[in-house]
Amino acid sequence: MTKLRFKIVALATLLCAGAAQAQGSGDGKAGLDGPHLGLHHAAMTVSDIDATIAFYSKAVPYKAVRRFKVNGSVFPAALLSRPYKQVEIAIIAMPTGFIQLMDFEPGKAGVANPRPVIGPGYTHICFQSASKDPAIFRFMAAGLSIISRFDAKDGVDLGGYGVRYSYGRDPDGIMIENESLDAPKRREAAWITHIANVVHDRDKMLEFYTRLLGRKTHRTMEQENNSKLDAVGGLYNSKIKGGWFTVGNMDIEVWEFARPKTPLRSGRQKLDEIGYNSFGLEVTDLKAEKRRLKAQKIPLVGGTVSLDGWRVQYGVDPEGNLFSVQENLSSDQSLSVMGLPKNS
Repeated sequence: MTKLRFKIVALATLLCAGAAQAQGSGDGKAGLDGPHLGLHHAAMTVSDIDATIAFYSKAVPYKAVRRFKVNGSVFPAALLSRPYKQVEIAIIAMPTGFIQLMDFEPGKAGVANPRPVIGPGYTHICFQSASKDPAIFRFMAAGLSIISRFDAKDGVDLGGYGVRYSYGRDPDGIMIENESLDAPKRREAAWITHIANVVHDRDKMLEFYTRLLGRKTHRTMEQENNSKLDAVGGLYNSKIKGGWFTVGNMDIEVWEFARPKTPLRSGRQKLDEIGYNSFGLEVTDLKAEKRRLKAQKIPLVGGTVSLDGWRVQYGVDPEGNLFSVQENLSSDQSLSVMGLPKNS
């Protein structure tokens, strides 16, 4: 095989894999082969829950199905930068999972916190939508600040396989991705496929997630000097390494920027930092899951938290990013992964 032919075959393989990944899980299935029922939610700390709901609902189906307040003392002190009297929480239901909005100072304006595309930490969640009605245009009309470089179409076309990509920031500086699909697997106006964790050491983090999730990656990739990938992130001459885990209903996406280099986080992520603060995995038996995590030498942070009918335990990854595992004790089943609608 000549070098040219090899490069063409390698590129075709990458594009086919990209097309498959772009579709994400997105089928409403959960609990396929791991210890978790699914990826219950991506958690966002915001400056104002009402303003966040108003912004997103202009672009995608975005409605609070549960909203409540708790005493700030329910959260272990190790998870916060300082004490809080009251924390407001809203649960947003999407077709493939939930978003948990958290406001640690209800009624007080917050300061935007735009995290770099190259991380570190949780940088974005991905909304998919059909290209016949792309969500990115609705987000832009609502005031989304665009990061990606693309023309009048609905995002950057990486390889002609029917998916276009775009990044932007909401009023809090929180980044989202929109993947616009010519042949979507779902019929809703928009749905979530993954949360992205941008890390300093991809291989170390993939090993950690394999232990945490009890699953192996379904795809890895490495790319450099790809002008179209650069355009998605608003970068130039980047070099990236990625990996993806499915948790049934959604994916966890892991990126390492080798150029420019993703910095190593200084200290541990805090729940009260504006932006994505964690993700939550749902289990049927939290005590058993904690025993499994301890056997896997996965650090847990603080004690168990009782939160609106859920029992929640936070943990931390090797780079200081938080995650949680949680069991539904008395909350409505519609707020559980198993209550998600089947693929329409």
